[in-house]
Amino acid sequence: MKKWKAAVYRAALEMIPCREHALRSSGTVPDGISRILHYHHAVGAAAAFFDAGKVTGLCLYGNAAPGQPVQANTVFRAASVSKHITAMAAWRLHEAGQIDLDADADAFLPCSLRHPQAPDVPITLRRLLSHTAGIHDGAAYAAACAGSVPLSRLMQGDVHTAAFGGFEYSNLGAGIAACVMEGMLGLSFERIMQQSLFAPLKVQASFYPQRIQAPLANAYRVLPPRKSPALDVQARKARPLPADIPNPEGHYLLSQGNLYIDAPNLARLGMELMHPRYAPMRKQTAAFGARDSRLGMGLGTFIVHGVTPGLLYGHQGLAYGAMHGLFYDPAAQKGFALLTSGASEARAGVLSDLNIAMIRQVFHG
Repeated sequence: MKKWKAAVYRAALEMIPCREHALRSSGTVPDGISRILHYHHAVGAAAAFFDAGKVTGLCLYGNAAPGQPVQANTVFRAASVSKHITAMAAWRLHEAGQIDLDADADAFLPCSLRHPQAPDVPITLRRLLSHTAGIHDGAAYAAACAGSVPLSRLMQGDVHTAAFGGFEYSNLGAGIAACVMEGMLGLSFERIMQQSLFAPLKVQASFYPQRIQAPLANAYRVLPPRKSPALDVQARKARPLPADIPNPEGHYLLSQGNLYIDAPNLARLGMELMHPRYAPMRKQTAAFGARDSRLGMGLGTFIVHGVTPGLLYGHQGLAYGAMHGLFYDPAAQKGFALLTSGASEARAGVLSDLNIAMIRQVFHG
């Protein structure tokens, strides 16, 4: 969000009454969380706080849907936090020798990903997950999100960056990672994630709301204010569950943002991500540059500079008005997982005002 747009958005927020919800908490919750959620117009939220060994605190705020308070097991669509969790699984599979992050992805897809300006440079999972694959979210991708477009046809559209070799954050590129993983392993992306990550860590999560038995949260936009949800999860859950088979032509709309998970389970993944085995994911491969000077990019990982004295890692999620964040400090061995059913989208750059406020409160004390 450009600075002037952020200023206008913040000014408009001042004209809307903040929602008054009581914070329900257990364990140790940092002071001020209720104030932050209130100030940033959270419709509903679940925040789990963790150290190296356990979830240390949980707070619940507001509603997941009309008449449905957020509960500990309320499941949210985590938006772009999905990219971080996908990269986590990919790293574990690479570490185990089951996939190669540096293999040419074209060998596992029905079409080529190579950039027209660099036809001899292989596009790899590492490039896709670090947004250095030269793939762009253009009009063709926007159209594909609204309908079923095979990847091979989509790649004929405006999907490449103007120049190859730099960083451009791309939902399409991160989504194609799921297709590549399917091609490499001969399994559906959902099966890959369940077998390689969720089951071993005893985490309940899915990339399909149809598989979720727990309460589901809608997503609401604070501005412009509307009673109807921007994301009606029950409508999504009512869709037919796709067959559990690989589909490299069609599964590019999963790993970029379709993870469904609750806050305690997301926190458990954050606890795991602080382990030294994931340190290579935290190595910076690119910078966000002018878009947000506070952020670097690792393997599916935001590297946050300057908001706190130390480096933080994780990922933000934003879609349909819902603002999410998973951030942790491996040196201090603590972090938080925040999932909302809607909140202020104000941000100057990439990091939202809400996530910055949470980061400062949790890591500064």
